[in-house]
Amino acid sequence: MADVEFGGNMQTFEMSRYIDLDLYHAVERTHPYYVEMIDEIQRLLGETSNGSDVLKAWEFGAGTGLATEEFIKHENLVIDALDLDSDCKAILESHIAPKAAGRVNFILGDATTYKGEEPYDVVMSVFAHDHIPYEKGEDLAKNISDNLKPGGLYIIGGELLPFYTSEEERQEALHLYHGFIVSKALRDGYFELAQIEINALKSGLEKIGDFKRHEEQFEQEMLSQGFKMHTKTKLGPVDKNDVGGVFVYAFEKQ
Repeated sequence: MADVEFGGNMQTFEMSRYIDLDLYHAVERTHPYYVEMIDEIQRLLGETSNGSDVLKAWEFGAGTGLATEEFIKHENLVIDALDLDSDCKAILESHIAPKAAGRVNFILGDATTYKGEEPYDVVMSVFAHDHIPYEKGEDLAKNISDNLKPGGLYIIGGELLPFYTSEEERQEALHLYHGFIVSKALRDGYFELAQIEINALKSGLEKIGDFKRHEEQFEQEMLSQGFKMHTKTKLGPVDKNDVGGVFVYAFEKQ
């Protein structure tokens, strides 16, 4: 993360350091299994909000608002949408505010330290958890728990790598996962997305903004903070077990 002072206001830059945000916003929905991932998260949100007058939610790593735009389709959902990157927040607010009817608050902040004014019914993240450095993984899990009501859910859509035990294996796991995603994107005709994924691979190898976990590692981070796994769904690839994949989890605060 980089911080820059402009006219007395601190600007922070994370994803915008290595991703073209306008291009990302235009093509990210073509990411393999993205639509299926959002559909599964929407299903879980629907179950959570059933019968509730107002469901208060925190979305961290909201980025440019692609997922937020889907979440506000739940008319009883009120969202505090947080991102660490000033440029992301600017796009997020300009994209979502006209569509949200005042139901989304836009916050510049760090997901590992942010404190809401009151506990949330649900916390969501989409392709954001792996922007948290490995050494802060349990800090994030604890902060999610601290911000949730008892019985509240953390719903995450994310990318997980095949299992690894060393730095050399981690790099190979990144190549396997991103290689699969890039190949699929190219075969599907999404050439701009393939370029974004190549940049994401580079950022992961260099540990600049991208810190993908494997399944066991991610689950242990969450369970170590007292969460109970509610659901786990792999959206794809469902026919390959050696490249990682796109998952949706829900964890319940005990």
